[in-house]
Amino acid sequence: MIPALALMAIATVGLGLVYGFGRAAVGVVMGATILYLGISYFRSAGASLPDPDDLDVADEGLRYVCSMCGLELKIEVLTTDRPPTHCREAMELVGGRIPRPPLKPVE
Repeated sequence: MIPALALMAIATVGLGLVYGFGRAAVGVVMGATILYLGISYFRSAGASLPDPDDLDVADEGLRYVCSMCGLELKIEVLTTDRPPTHCREAMELVGGRIPRPPLKPVE
């Protein structure tokens, strides 16, 4: 298989005879950069994050209230430690307590 630098040199010489060597060199470098960035973007986009662990809190009685409009929300499944948002503001916890996972796994 032809190394990437040799392939870039062949492309620069081939295009340089037709369009000029300066333009060909700039075009080949830009093309290689765009190709590298595109491949690395799709490679990182394919590596998805793991799903967060859901915590069943239906028995805890977690209730949040929006301070702007008064909307009340009861949480039954907790996925993050952050409070939900409504009216672009964080809601306030009015009932229950947020359970914390144990520091060490319980066996």
